[in-house]
Amino acid sequence: MLDQEAVDRWLEKLVQALRTQFGERLVYVGKHGSWARGEGRPDSDIDTTVVLDRVDPADLACCREIIEQMPDAQKVASGILISVDELKRWNPGEQVQFFYGREVLHGSVDGIARPPTAHELIEDIRTKACDNLIAARHYMIYPHDRSQAVHRLMYPFKHCFFALQAWMLLQEGEFIGRKEDLLKVLSDPLDREVVEVVRDWHKSEQDRTERPLHYIQLLERWSSHMLARLPTGGSS
Repeated sequence: MLDQEAVDRWLEKLVQALRTQFGERLVYVGKHGSWARGEGRPDSDIDTTVVLDRVDPADLACCREIIEQMPDAQKVASGILISVDELKRWNPGEQVQFFYGREVLHGSVDGIARPPTAHELIEDIRTKACDNLIAARHYMIYPHDRSQAVHRLMYPFKHCFFALQAWMLLQEGEFIGRKEDLLKVLSDPLDREVVEVVRDWHKSEQDRTERPLHYIQLLERWSSHMLARLPTGGSS
């Protein structure tokens, strides 16, 4: 079971292994996710983002070998590996993670990535809301065992949280990393409810199984509501 001190030791070992393997080719390593936000639970993944000057099949194999040698890798290791060129072409709205709610462990993305513009944040919110709306209405319309399907909605609900972080950055000029802090400033009932679902996901399994349509309909309502707050496509 993890705590922040154990996570930091784990990450120190990982960064050292990456430095040894890649040397100057290692451009950036960042701690992301719940442990970077101060929301990590003992069973939370350790999320990292690694940027190399390039990524070829041999690099993927090396990174896999490094991760496999890390303690409890199958249980806790998570993250992404990208090249400099891929980062330059990354969804601009998602580049927000390189500037807010993270801890830099090695290097920098200066000159490679930049904070997203207001237009780019809006388009990222739009993408998340559209994807969630499609998923929710699919489960509402087409035959599925909803008591099983509802448990596949963890990431769509997480995307609600990420979209609301971007929304508050747009509205207030402030990035709010933690769910509890976001709940303190959200006034819209639907916004608050989806963040509470994300916060309580790991202790609501029985309720989701018993009331799957409640969660699916909540995701549908929130997604439609968020889209209604955005400018129409092409006018943002």
